[in-house]
Amino acid sequence: MLTILTGLLSSLSYAMSDMFSQHVTRRTRVLTQMVWVLATGVIIIVPVALLVDGLPHGDAEWRAAGIAALAGALYFFAFFCLLRALNTGDLGLVSTLNALQGAYVAVAVILLGATVTPPLALALVICVAGGLLTSFEGRAKTTKGAPWALASGLLFAAIMLCYNYAGAISWLSQSAISRSASLLVTLPFALLTAGGLAVPGKLRVRAVSAGVLELGGVVLLTIAFSMGPPTVAGVTTTQFGTFAVLLGYFVLHERPKRLQWVGIVCTIAGVSLLAAVV
Repeated sequence: MLTILTGLLSSLSYAMSDMFSQHVTRRTRVLTQMVWVLATGVIIIVPVALLVDGLPHGDAEWRAAGIAALAGALYFFAFFCLLRALNTGDLGLVSTLNALQGAYVAVAVILLGATVTPPLALALVICVAGGLLTSFEGRAKTTKGAPWALASGLLFAAIMLCYNYAGAISWLSQSAISRSASLLVTLPFALLTAGGLAVPGKLRVRAVSAGVLELGGVVLLTIAFSMGPPTVAGVTTTQFGTFAVLLGYFVLHERPKRLQWVGIVCTIAGVSLLAAVV
């Protein structure tokens, strides 16, 4: 039950972070906001992780630290692929293909030997369907962004699997190491491209808020995978499409499409079934 709760809260936190970041990136640029988001997370969590956990000890912990760092490095490339997909393709198609990451994680974990009962498999399928439907925004006009969107989903799934195998260190250390690695990879790209790192004063509160919420998302994600099972964590932490639609409806006064409402119903049904069988 706690895995489901932390997974859903992770999705909500990511969705709220994206809402703030979208507003900032439309007035600055994506790389600038990425640096602000990641730097905010590093400033908050690294001192806490060092104070509570200290540095890794022994081969197992250093190996787990390396896996967490790999997850952080992959984050940049996953996000880059997503941006490339959005730049060349149709938003509805890209969002739907990227939302497959939850299904990728569930399938990968099952192939690696996880035991899945029929009720659990049904709940996972319903949740994945809900995530796909809430991400669907209409018929695609072009399929140009499809390869990039698929690559993005696969990379995000790989990131989640990395967290699943970094259990020798705490979720706190996993979050601190992965955020630091993400920042170290992103910063050179941001500095070597035109645009700078400055954010206008009136946007800084939103930029930092996005960073705090994104940090909350990754912390809750690592907690979800540390508690397991990874099939449930992988599906519940990728329900950001559902929360994005709900936030758009209640906060931004957007009008979701009928299929997106069906997706929300599927998500609620799937999560309810998960809570009953896990």
